[in-house]
This record gives sequence, C-alpha cells and structure tokens, in this order.
Amino acid sequence: MEIVDKGVLEPSFMDFTIPSEFAKNALHYVPQFGHFYCNKEYSINRNSLDLYLLIYVCSGSLHVESRSRKIEAVQDQIVLLDCRYPHKYYCRDRVEFMWFHFNGNNSEQYGNYLYKQSGLLFEGNHTPRLKSDFEEILSITQEMMINEHQISMNITKILSILAVPEVPQLLIHHPLTPALRHIAKHFEEDIDLMQLSELCSVSISHFIRSFKRYTNCTPHEYLLSYRLRQSKQLLSTSSKSMEEIAEICGFNSASHFSRAFKKQEGKTPSEFRNMEF
Repeated sequence: MEIVDKGVLEPSFMDFTIPSEFAKNALHYVPQFGHFYCNKEYSINRNSLDLYLLIYVCSGSLHVESRSRKIEAVQDQIVLLDCRYPHKYYCRDRVEFMWFHFNGNNSEQYGNYLYKQSGLLFEGNHTPRLKSDFEEILSITQEMMINEHQISMNITKILSILAVPEVPQLLIHHPLTPALRHIAKHFEEDIDLMQLSELCSVSISHFIRSFKRYTNCTPHEYLLSYRLRQSKQLLSTSSKSMEEIAEICGFNSASHFSRAFKKQEGKTPSEFRNMEF
C-alpha cells in the first residue's frame, strides 16, 4: 500500500492485518507491519499507541527516544518499544529496517520484563539469528491465508531469546554451578550469601546480579523454591508428619513451612498431600 510517511523510499512497503478474535484473546498478533528504506527526512513522533513495536535494523542507523532514554540502533540490533509511552524514532542519514506492531497474549508482561532488563535496545551474537524470524513474520502476514499461530510462535521466540540471549551452558561449566550444587546438597541447612558467592569466587553483589540474570530469581527465592520442591516429594511419597518434613527441608517450624507452602502453591501442605496425581 502507498506510504505517506515523509522520508520513506522505494522499495519500502507496509500493510495491515485483521487479527481474529481468537488471536486477540489467546495469541501474539500483528495488526501492522512493514519493511522500510528511509533517508534523513524520516521521523515518527507519537504520544501514545496501544501496541508494542519490534524493529530489526538491517543497515544504517535509527535513532530512538522513549521513556527518558535515547539510543542509536545500528545493523543487526533490535529495538522494542512500548508504544503506550510517548516515543520518537528518526533517521539522520540512511536506514533499512523491518518492523511490526504486536499485542496480545503476554505482551505487556514481556514488554515490562525486557525493558527492565535491557531498556530499548538489544544487541549481541543472538540478534542476527533473529533476522529470519522477522522475515518470516513479514512473509506470513502477506499471505492470502495468514497462519496466526505461526506468527505468534515467531514473536514468542523473538521475545524469549531477547530475554535469555545466551545458549544455556552445560551445568558443569556454568559459573553458578558451585552455588547450585551446594544448595542441592545442603538445602536443609542455613545458607548465606557470603558462602555462596565465595564458592563462585565473586563478590556478593556480582553473585546476586548473576544469579538473577541466569535464574530469574534471587538466591533466597531459589533456595525457598528448592526446599518446597523437596517437600512436595515427601508429601506425595511418604507418611512423615508436617513437623518432620519441615525439619528435613530446612524450615524452622511446621507453621513456617505451611505458610511458605500456601503462599507458593495456593494450598496447604495437607491439601497438596490429599491431591491425586
């Protein structure tokens, strides 16, 4: 379709889709998409749009401003914008980029998570690998019969790789392995951050940041989750009392165990024990 935005050059294109109600309620969906070649006259300045925007820069550079941040995205870098906030993006020379607006499913949760983690810009060895996913989304959205499930799957892949860019390492070589093994072996004991950070040969602050980055939780949350996981095994496979299970799993009392279990699972240990799996 004809593009009226100033500074958009041939062979640029953009188009719209009409997402189904199912897609709007259950999937990531793409209402608008395009592939732009722009010169220095190109500039978009919006107050608000109830959509998210993913941009893959193929060449040149694109300047982006939003939420008090200013970035320059260059070749093989990706921009994610929550368009509900005022935002601006423009070109100072030349730029080629693929883009699509999206929404639905867990877009808001992913948008908030990724912004908190990385801001507006994503770069690294993982981003060039996502170029084919952008290309596939643009290809599918131009078909006569659009596969909305495939589109949603590609968007999920992009967002998940932006969230966890590194290919998971074998546990034996992972920098957190000493701490994780210590927790697995001594989860019923008192474990402090100094002890865990020393096992990984890093400072406490570095350890906490790394732990959050790789596990998406704090060391305390991981330890609590590990203890509760062991308690589930005992609840479902043994006749031990709540007091015994609490002690075995590192809780200082049965009441503490019960409160932690209910907060995590939404049911008491007794209710969990009575469930049929």
